Amino acid sequence: MNISYRLLFSDKFYTMKTYDLYERAMEPVKHWWMYLVIGVLALILGVFMLVNPAITYEMMTLLLGLALLVFGVIEMIVGIFSRNIFVSRAAVIIGAVLNIVLGILLAANPGIAALTLPLILGMWMLYQSFMTISYAGDLKNFKVKGYGLTLFCGIVLLVLAVLILLRPMTLGVVTVAVYIALSFIIYGLSEIVSAFRLKAIHHVFED
Repeated sequence: MNISYRLLFSDKFYTMKTYDLYERAMEPVKHWWMYLVIGVLALILGVFMLVNPAITYEMMTLLLGLALLVFGVIEMIVGIFSRNIFVSRAAVIIGAVLNIVLGILLAANPGIAALTLPLILGMWMLYQSFMTISYAGDLKNFKVKGYGLTLFCGIVLLVLAVLILLRPMTLGVVTVAVYIALSFIIYGLSEIVSAFRLKAIHHVFED
């Protein structure tokens, strides 16, 4: 094989590989609006709980359960159509199942023990922080502007999760409500920003 043919073959292979990469990326990208729905719902719930920190424990648990259930269903749809670009299919489906199970558990048992809710919240936030940080890395690899904000939100979620898990028994109802509110606001903002970034990529792919 001479040099020119080798270069031609290499360029062709690179082109095919790049095309396949973007074809796989197209699936989660065209479902960008689902991330927007999750983000808006999370943001609304977070703001509501932040301005109503004295909400009853049962109501707080019920709202959290319903929110996680809705998030889980939407994420399951995204996971089914994902092809491991921007979002890992396995990770999203695992997260979706986790959200659905936790959502049903909390919604069906609003009087769950005061110690259990902070632990559940902390573990959920920990998982979401890892997902958000990983997602920011994918956006960076695709040269998507604004990935830094997604990364920042992931790190803040991680810090909040660690704070909750380090002292779950000392948190009062109001404190738990504030932590939930802050985590949902940050998570919602991250999802909204990511949704619009994916929307921009979607328009590029269409063009």
